[in-house]
Amino acid sequence: MNTTVAVGYDRTRPGEHALGVAAREAARRSGSLLVISAYHWLTPPEPHSMTPADTEATARKAAEEIAQYGAGRVRERHPDLPVEARAVAGYAGKVLAAASHEADLLVVGNRGTGGFHGLMLGSTSMRTLAEACCPVIVARGDTDDTHNRIIAAVDIDTDCDTILAFAFEEASRRAAGLTVTHVWDEPWIVAYGQQDPGIADDVARIERERDDRLTALVQTAQAKQPDVHAFHQLAIGSASGLLVEASHRADLLVTGARRHGEGRHGMLIGPVTQTLLQHAECPVAVVPQ
Repeated sequence: MNTTVAVGYDRTRPGEHALGVAAREAARRSGSLLVISAYHWLTPPEPHSMTPADTEATARKAAEEIAQYGAGRVRERHPDLPVEARAVAGYAGKVLAAASHEADLLVVGNRGTGGFHGLMLGSTSMRTLAEACCPVIVARGDTDDTHNRIIAAVDIDTDCDTILAFAFEEASRRAAGLTVTHVWDEPWIVAYGQQDPGIADDVARIERERDDRLTALVQTAQAKQPDVHAFHQLAIGSASGLLVEASHRADLLVTGARRHGEGRHGMLIGPVTQTLLQHAECPVAVVPQ
């Protein structure tokens, strides 16, 4: 079955980075790439300047040229990759979320309209995540340097099978190592454990129990991808801080987000994932759970 990767493209630096990430993902999957440029227009304020039809045609033509330009850049680097360019009327977030219905993976840029380093994640990307129905990669990071390492951030108190499956498959495609990380964010009990030997024993017992559960989850996932060299780690502290720091040494950080509800599309972005989308130093894949 052909795999389709869709990417929202504009001719900004973040747009170029997202295009490169998407092209490599499509090539790894031996699939196809859909390059999308969204457009919308406003009714001309002066009655005799341009008709609404002229304005729409101008906006559509510009979007088509942008999408074709992006597709051409991909064909130069990946001549064997099937690429389609598409201009779609509508606001970008809505257009890209709609594209997720026909795609297996969606790639978006990571910044707002300013395009400078450190800018908060743009509203287009957040709107896309809120309504998308397939995994979404937000193309963070500014370089294509490789570390041959993927990090999967899991919460063992929720169903994390889809996150692990995605991470193991991605590691297999890249021939990369995989680190599965669970952060136990309970600093208060650790602090008490340092003061009370009885509580310290409880903390150690809880750590062993959580490590055993994490081990079992990783072993189950690895049985389906035995070629992946994976190890796991249980960390204690701030999940956001530890994962952002780890992203400096990773090619991809995989995390998850709950769907809005049974039978509904889109994802609810929690505080840890939101922080990763704002501050991670590598692309972040958000997998609907």
